[in-house]
Amino acid sequence: MPKSRQTPPPSAAARERDPDARKERIMAAAGEVFARTGFADGSVREISQIAQVNVASINYYFGSKEGLYREVLLAAHAHALEQQVLPELSKNPELALREWIHFCLRFVLMKRKAHPVLGRLMAHEMHQPTAALGELVRLVIKPRFADLIGLVTAVADPSRTQSDCEMAAHQIIAMCVHFDHSREVVGLLGFPAPETEADFARLADSIADMALYGLTGSKSKTLATANPASGKSASLKTRTPLSKKTPPTA
Repeated sequence: MPKSRQTPPPSAAARERDPDARKERIMAAAGEVFARTGFADGSVREISQIAQVNVASINYYFGSKEGLYREVLLAAHAHALEQQVLPELSKNPELALREWIHFCLRFVLMKRKAHPVLGRLMAHEMHQPTAALGELVRLVIKPRFADLIGLVTAVADPSRTQSDCEMAAHQIIAMCVHFDHSREVVGLLGFPAPETEADFARLADSIADMALYGLTGSKSKTLATANPASGKSASLKTRTPLSKKTPPTA
């Protein structure tokens, strides 16, 4: 008499009864897929297979593929920001602006290594924007940009118009983002992205010095800056130049 085949025990995912854990597993799988393919080419079926759930679970928890992507994008930014030291806006405006520049530069340069999923998601968004980008700007980016405009306005010469201050805020962000978006070109020109905390602080302070001089028409009055990562202060008078590599010759 043939032996009866036994039904294999259900997997841990199938036995799971915690809806929050299931939702987190879906989001982790979605982050992996969307970071690799972008939103348009991301497969809901592949996400469900990686997360070990059925496709209906995605609609149940997130409403749609668009809803899942939106939550993944917002959560990735929230997680990255939780690990950053935000500038204190209540202190001296020049020092607060300097700390904001440290925060911005650290965020754009560190996200590639510390938060690779976020870096790739944003690369896809810049190439092929989705509806979720507008919500990300409204909920996450715009409030911090408003803080920057407020600091620029407080520091700038009174003759500057509001339009001047908004343009200056965009220019400050551009100086920070340049060292990430043009990382390979900047490196080939003999100025590699900072790898040590000291190099990072010198680059951030050099951007802050340029911004403050442009806004006020005079050298910065803030002679020391706090290092957000360590809480220590470094004198701006004793800063040494960033290490440079000799550019390749033709």
